[in-house]
Amino acid sequence: MRKISVKFIITFWFTMLMVTVAVLVMVFMLTASRLTMEQDMQRRIVDGVRDNRNDVRYEDDTIYAGGGFRYYVNGVYCVIYDGNYNKIAGEFPEGFETNAEFQDGILRTAEHDGKSYYIYDSYITFKNGRHAWIRGVSLTTTTVTVASTVAKVAAAVMPAVVVISAAGGYFITNRAMKPIERVARVSDEISEGKDLSRRLNMKNESKEAYMLAQSYDKMLERLERSFDMEKQFTSNASHELRTPTAVIISQCEYALEHDKTPEDYQETIGIIKRQARRMNAVVSQLLNFARMEQGTQKVHMEHANLSDIAEAVCEEHEELNEGITFEKDIEPDITATVDVTMITRMLENLITNACKFGGKHIKVGLYREDGDVCLFVRDDGMGIAKENQPKIWERFWQGDPSRTENKAGSNGLGLAMVKQIAELHGGEMSVESAPRQGSTFAFRMKIV
Repeated sequence: MRKISVKFIITFWFTMLMVTVAVLVMVFMLTASRLTMEQDMQRRIVDGVRDNRNDVRYEDDTIYAGGGFRYYVNGVYCVIYDGNYNKIAGEFPEGFETNAEFQDGILRTAEHDGKSYYIYDSYITFKNGRHAWIRGVSLTTTTVTVASTVAKVAAAVMPAVVVISAAGGYFITNRAMKPIERVARVSDEISEGKDLSRRLNMKNESKEAYMLAQSYDKMLERLERSFDMEKQFTSNASHELRTPTAVIISQCEYALEHDKTPEDYQETIGIIKRQARRMNAVVSQLLNFARMEQGTQKVHMEHANLSDIAEAVCEEHEELNEGITFEKDIEPDITATVDVTMITRMLENLITNACKFGGKHIKVGLYREDGDVCLFVRDDGMGIAKENQPKIWERFWQGDPSRTENKAGSNGLGLAMVKQIAELHGGEMSVESAPRQGSTFAFRMKIV
């Protein structure tokens, strides 16, 4: 089934609307002009007869017209009759005859030879008791002629108006649809060429088209960023999983060929176990990332005591990390609406990161400031170069350029998860660090 274009639909309805409006305007003009002309003609015949009343004279037993009497004015013919209905002066329109009764002050119509006429009579009484009549007659076809003229003019003008309206509507619609056509064309070109770096950049278009282009460009930018991150993520994940997999395979092959004693097998199994745990940690964190991004891992917000959570996590890590001094500056009874599991995981990741790459002293702080809750973890370890600080939030990024398993056993996922948890809570992460001067990771969010 062939699709009908929006341009055709809009132009069609716009044209139909203009035709309807033009017809209604023409009907209104014809009706109004006809009524106006009829009323004007009726007014003229009445006024003409009434104005002539004062110029009808009676002297010496004779009725006659005075000097101001007008037998014809503005299409009105005036005739004087005596009291016995005998014509004294004046003429009717050529070919007009009537036997209509005389009726004082009543406007009516009469038909003669296919023509329609207005008739108006006025009765005059003189001082001596004698009487006379003035009859006014005018053609009604004058109004018909004017209405016909208006109709002819409208019939000649209306098609031109409709054509111009249709052309104008198509031009405007075509211009309005061009940005959409360009969006469709660019979409096809991007789809065929797989080039997400292209942008519309429609700065000289209308406001609506500009807003559409801006939204589309932002969408392309997000898609490009997502695809780039996905490529990087896939590459890094492949690397992180390939290394322990290779170690496990090589150890199994070595054990099959060379291990002879139970001690040899136990050593090999120990290596395989460590690599399997590393793979399990990577897979587990990748699943957590995927669940949070896809929304399958729901955020269960509840009102919780952040001070108690921070105290518990610090105590647990003090027991696990002997030789590291913990300092706590936790303001008591700070409560907020959070996902307790995620906030606990975030703090554990920050402290674990400090223990792996920090020095011998770690400080954990929690306080309120300007309606916000602030949490920080500070260490005195190796620090982070300024140029690398934006990269630490990327998945699998590690300070070790070789991206192999380092002495600390990091897989480069901890801080990326910390940042995502912070964003899910409407907060933000920041870092202050310098090489060999330690690092401070801070989380800030509104107290809800």
